[in-house]
Amino acid sequence: MVIKATPITLEQLKRKEIEASQLEVNGLGEAREVSARAAVEARAVEARAVEARAVEARALEARALEARALEARALEARAALARA
Repeated sequence: MVIKATPITLEQLKRKEIEASQLEVNGLGEAREVSARAAVEARAVEARAVEARAVEARALEARALEARALEARALEARAALARA
């Protein structure tokens, strides 16, 4: 098999190098953009997790208040029975 080489001028070689470096820069830019989007999404997920923990804490507080109210009603009922 014979490979024929085509002559290339210095100017063509420079253009090819510039094109290759531009492609590389574009690739790096896209990678940074994807990375930035992933970071934003990760922060959004973390924010939703924090919000979920806050909701869980409020629910726990509500259950504790309900338990104290039930305990107070039980004490009132015992006091009423003791008076009767």
